[in-house]
Amino acid sequence: MRQSFPRSHAKAGLGMRITLALLTSTAIISGGGLYLPAAAQEASITYAVPAGPLGSAITRFGERSGLQILYPADLVRGKQSPGVSGNLTADEALSRLLAGSGLTYQYTAANTVTIVPISAGASGVAPDGSIMLDTITIQAGGANTEGSNSYTTTASTIGKTDETLRETPQSVTVITTRQIKDRGLTDLGAAMNSATGVTVTPDQYYGAGRFFARGFEISNLRIDGGAVGVTSSYDAIGSIGLSRYDRVEVLRGADGLFSGNGEAGGIISLVRKRPLDERASTAELSYSNWNRATVSYDYSTPLTKDGDVRARMILSAEKGDTFYNGGELDNRSFYAIIEADLGDSTVLTFGGSYDRQRSAPWWAGMPRYLDGSDIGLPVEASLGTDWADLDHKGWEIFAGLRHDFANGWVWNSNLTYAEHKYRGLYGYLAGAVDPLTGDGLVFNGSHNWADGYQIQADTNISGDFDLLGRRADIVIGLDYAKHSSDVNRSEFTGPAVNLDDVDDANWPIATIPDFPGDYYFNFHPYTETRYGVYARGKFEMSDQTRIILGARYGNYKYSFHRASYNRDGSVNWREAIDYSDNGVLTPFAAVSHDLNRDWTAYASVATIYQSQSRYLRGPEPGSPLNPITGRTFETGLKGELLGGAMNASLAAYYTKREGEAVRDPRYAGASNPGNGSSCCYLDDGEVTSRGLDIEVSGEVASGLQLFAGYTLNINKNKETNGVYSAITPRHLLKVWANYNLPNDYSKWTIGAGLRAQSTTKVSGTEWVERAGGEWSEVPFNFGQGGYAVADLSVRYDFSDDASLTLNINNVFDRGYYAQLGTLSKNNFYGPPREIALTFRSTF
Repeated sequence: MRQSFPRSHAKAGLGMRITLALLTSTAIISGGGLYLPAAAQEASITYAVPAGPLGSAITRFGERSGLQILYPADLVRGKQSPGVSGNLTADEALSRLLAGSGLTYQYTAANTVTIVPISAGASGVAPDGSIMLDTITIQAGGANTEGSNSYTTTASTIGKTDETLRETPQSVTVITTRQIKDRGLTDLGAAMNSATGVTVTPDQYYGAGRFFARGFEISNLRIDGGAVGVTSSYDAIGSIGLSRYDRVEVLRGADGLFSGNGEAGGIISLVRKRPLDERASTAELSYSNWNRATVSYDYSTPLTKDGDVRARMILSAEKGDTFYNGGELDNRSFYAIIEADLGDSTVLTFGGSYDRQRSAPWWAGMPRYLDGSDIGLPVEASLGTDWADLDHKGWEIFAGLRHDFANGWVWNSNLTYAEHKYRGLYGYLAGAVDPLTGDGLVFNGSHNWADGYQIQADTNISGDFDLLGRRADIVIGLDYAKHSSDVNRSEFTGPAVNLDDVDDANWPIATIPDFPGDYYFNFHPYTETRYGVYARGKFEMSDQTRIILGARYGNYKYSFHRASYNRDGSVNWREAIDYSDNGVLTPFAAVSHDLNRDWTAYASVATIYQSQSRYLRGPEPGSPLNPITGRTFETGLKGELLGGAMNASLAAYYTKREGEAVRDPRYAGASNPGNGSSCCYLDDGEVTSRGLDIEVSGEVASGLQLFAGYTLNINKNKETNGVYSAITPRHLLKVWANYNLPNDYSKWTIGAGLRAQSTTKVSGTEWVERAGGEWSEVPFNFGQGGYAVADLSVRYDFSDDASLTLNINNVFDRGYYAQLGTLSKNNFYGPPREIALTFRSTF
């Protein structure tokens, strides 16, 4: 049956045209000759393509017909089409579109059409009769990966406009729909754990985990190319399920051009699934040996007879246990989206979602012995209380509007508003354990109550024009983003417990003080706001060389008001920080050069800007430090191989951040107790990070899809002359291959993967409670050796519409730590072997 694809945009002029001119290798449309059109193309359907630029007309035709259209990029430039309307076959419609253009078409595969000059018949013919094209433009599905069955994509939207991976002068990884399904990835944390160069650490406060690349955190997130949201805050969007997203895009390195304030680790871009052209339903049911069941239902349908209004709804639920004792979860999600074509060149999108995440989390992880050695508890052990409870509710509404102008320019706007309510009650054992006596563990707990919201708005216009006889592409836009939360937090302690008595330890919930407790904090409000204008231009200098220049002019505001109270309302301390940076300029520059038809060399420099207003300059009460600044330099090669079926990249990078907060030795470390923004600091620290990124993705041989990424990272803190990010391994390898067996075994598909990393170590000092109730500052230095975790999958296709998949994660049940922390807590085991069976049916 014919695969349904989301419409790239409105049916006239809103098709996603991915121009591979200057970048694409020679494509060979093979097949020992030309093909006759498939029967599906002989059926009549209704077309409504207005007169206008031929390239835009072909785009609209490709969307409506479902055909893939190939042609040299320069072949249609400057040509006009009379348009076409009526109930026609694909052949009839395309013939009318090409009337008077001097062009014709040929079927070079069952669902692939090549546009060629009438006089030449083709741009070249190989000895075997196959057509050879130089640069091509690929149309139809656009950057959407749903239905492509590929581990790579023709384009990404991480740079606001649709660009191929090859023409993006920074390191970008795309986790496609096919990868998500094959590997059984259910949430953003799992997807990021599969992405090249990304380290994921557990974080049950925020659910999604925390993500690091090149030694720096990835804390910014963008949805559908909009303004920036956050991934790690009380107002973050929680544990992000993947059922509603077409793909996950990850840019490694600074993104000051489009993000403004942020770490140098990169940015995550999520792209929502959109309604399909035809009615379709997909149901999935999964069960794992952790007694965890997952069910989802995805339904898409046209709402009008002509398909001008389309809708999609996705529901999912997950319930069961975690791999450690006492951990439970109950997650539910609903997503709905409507698209409407407002005329021939405009599309309106509106939708929303609701999520409820309920779990019994274990926040603190494992402690260590005082000498840093492992306490040796089994992987299923938990030092959390059975009454711990996390309830996270969130909902969002979003809207988008896109208009394609007749000259090929595009105006795109979107808006998202989200609210989140967070209620957490935690209880756990923590503390450095004396290896001789087993003492040192103490029950700790906290109440957490937070209400937050996020707003993201973005509007931009993009297009191309001739500049001194050469093509120039430009995008200009403005954005606004704000996230804010009100937080109440109360901490309390319970009895001490000996390590030998952990199994019998009990801290009854009846003894836990009611909220707000005897000693609590109030954060009201905690707000970050950023807004600005941005522009980026790509200018052809020759047929092979382009220069990319851009800049963002933005403003940043930070408000942090909090206080510590006693139960009777008396104040222990107050703190108020109101900080702003106005007129912050973050430029970007790059150059790319096509070495040949397959490979492009590039170099880029991206600017870093990160506020550190929570660190105060002396004397007390202090004033906020200046922001961190710096640059990321990157150079590399990108290849688009096998006719675009495979992408490959090699990059070397160097990041230098200046103005890092370091303790001011003139002051005795005075601070408000527990307030987290202590005085006093200097902004003369420096951090560097350098290394290599290598990635290959796509179909490397018939039936064999491959994703492989390797990273080398060396990061350094000038202040300590040591490692800046201890959790970032020097070497990190991630590989996954999926092979559809040939011939009589074609119903079977097997997959295998490996995640391997080198040694990691942590060091520092920590205050611990010693015998007799005395506190002392104790140094620590411990780590774990390199390890590898292997995964497997087997899928059997009963038909084109039904399949059964077996996923086995951590096949050999390798024990390891997903995160190393301190002596007292935050040492988290990695998940043991998990076996999941998934039935999927489309109807």
